[in-house]
Amino acid sequence: MSSIYAYFESLAKEPYFLPSIVISVSIALLITYLQDKPKNNDDSQSTDNKPTASSDPHQPATATDAAPKPKAFALPTTELPPPNTTRVFTHEELAKHDGKDPEAPIYVAIKGTVFDVSAKRAMYGPGAGYSCFAGKDASKALGKSSLKIEECVADYSDLTEKELKVLNDWYSFFEKRYPIVGKTEA
Repeated sequence: MSSIYAYFESLAKEPYFLPSIVISVSIALLITYLQDKPKNNDDSQSTDNKPTASSDPHQPATATDAAPKPKAFALPTTELPPPNTTRVFTHEELAKHDGKDPEAPIYVAIKGTVFDVSAKRAMYGPGAGYSCFAGKDASKALGKSSLKIEECVADYSDLTEKELKVLNDWYSFFEKRYPIVGKTEA
């Protein structure tokens, strides 16, 4: 029995143990809140709960994939508009789309592609769980699964192979759910 206690005690001493638990619990609470929140008239989010292999890029396909997916991760019920890859955003222009102006759309860039995430203002707007990504290219942070504002940068050249896969999974996730409205300048 003492070896079990020693094991858990050693886990608790890991420097990232507590922050990772706090982040995981916070995300779970946010998803639960968004699922239970009454639907507004202007909120035309999907209720499509059909499981797909890529509905959640961070979960392997399992027998539990038959369970309904949280609405926050559901695919849109309407077809996305064609990607606009001709518009080029400067970093200053992109920064204006951070959600602070309720009349302006919210944009998040990944690997230089700008996505309109305005439909999920509750997730990307000011004070929301993913607001750190709004108005910037968050490639490095997404690859590292980080919510640190200092890691929300376009340069992801130092990501490991595993982190690059996570980043590519996030790109695919966004590409299926949010309209592409442009590119960032090089």
